[in-house]
Amino acid sequence: MYIIAASFDLDAALSRASEVLALGDSPERLAEKLGITRDLEMVKEGVAVTSFKRLMTDIIKLKQYIEVEKQIEDIKGGKSMLGFLGTKFKDKQVAKLEEDLRKFGALIEAPRWFYKQPRVQLLSAVRDYALDGSQQGDAAWIEVEAEDLVFPIGNMYEHADQAFAQKVEEQLEKPLKDVDPRFLLEKFEGNRSISFDFEKGVATYYTPAPMN
Repeated sequence: MYIIAASFDLDAALSRASEVLALGDSPERLAEKLGITRDLEMVKEGVAVTSFKRLMTDIIKLKQYIEVEKQIEDIKGGKSMLGFLGTKFKDKQVAKLEEDLRKFGALIEAPRWFYKQPRVQLLSAVRDYALDGSQQGDAAWIEVEAEDLVFPIGNMYEHADQAFAQKVEEQLEKPLKDVDPRFLLEKFEGNRSISFDFEKGVATYYTPAPMN
């Protein structure tokens, strides 16, 4: 797949992110600054401090689901200590574990819920805004393997990373002005921006900045 890569000014990116995060007391000004006045209601809801306890609850469920899946794989692959009890016992144990999996329900709704939250959508817009004002004019299309791209939030759900989820929850529950701009750029996801590599000073993104 093809994406855009460009060097970016770290200080400018952090400054722009901090600038708009400080506008939490004025959703109208914030929406105007981000160029999303059509989404004013989302901005107002995103500015409001709300609970993200469900995030950790979902991640814990996902971790339990992954552990049960691994138990099933181990039994079927002969890696379980239950092997000496015979095929009949193994089959019954697999059936029980598969029934346990069904009790978890539709865990696919977990990331869907997350990405639909107004605070998450607002922070994605802030991240893109920081990208637009910090590029250094050397943008170029590059070809990459999709699996080489890093999506911290996606990885959090895929691997049920409780430690990272705790950090994300803490940031999301802060007043907007207190959100850590560096964490936002490094560990979050944007609508257009993919990654900010602070060590290399290179940002990657899907599409060019919108024309004003």
